[in-house]
Amino acid sequence: MTMKLQSSPVELKGDHHPRIRLRPMYFELGFSKDPRVFVQEEVRDRLIRAVEILPGAYGIVIWDAYRSREVQGIMFEWMKRQVEERNPSLSEDAVFEETKKYMSPPSRVGDDHVPPHLSGGAVDLTLFKMETGEEVNLGTPFDDCSELAHALYYEDLPDCDANQARIRDDRRILRAAMTDAGFLAYKYEWWHFDYGNVFWSETTGRPQLFGPLFGDKDYPEE
Repeated sequence: MTMKLQSSPVELKGDHHPRIRLRPMYFELGFSKDPRVFVQEEVRDRLIRAVEILPGAYGIVIWDAYRSREVQGIMFEWMKRQVEERNPSLSEDAVFEETKKYMSPPSRVGDDHVPPHLSGGAVDLTLFKMETGEEVNLGTPFDDCSELAHALYYEDLPDCDANQARIRDDRRILRAAMTDAGFLAYKYEWWHFDYGNVFWSETTGRPQLFGPLFGDKDYPEE
């Protein structure tokens, strides 16, 4: 029997919490035409829990959450080009496998595979300083596809200088708040966290909770 997956979409807005800010990066960069940020309701609740766990000097900036099939396809091809440019000696198959570390392949309506962001169960985010509103430098820009983006990159350095130690410590702060709120940290991207989606299911061994956030549609008004 096929398990019925949950779907309780909510749109995140600036009034959800004073220490949560929205910065839809794919809209800002021109990859998406829709600036709205959607998540599963339980993911929204856990984000609020995470920001309340953070030290008071910090808030979180949400860069991306729900991602439509169309945008997922655009971003996968974009990321593949970034990987090819960084690794010109890789074969086509190796480029595809490396790309999958940083961007899930898109799915079509009816596919069993539900990319984490399509489910509304994945969030990409960073810290900001409450005093200045400035985003914290956590070592790489969003969607960097180098080893520096790996969640534990700075943990594994044999010797850290003062700046590297600060980045390491700030990543620890973000990761601790998110994991204490029930999210799983994704090992290849310090900014990516999962709850209830396919990545979360594969890691925890628990059944996947969320299917496509809007079913066969990409957005609620369709």
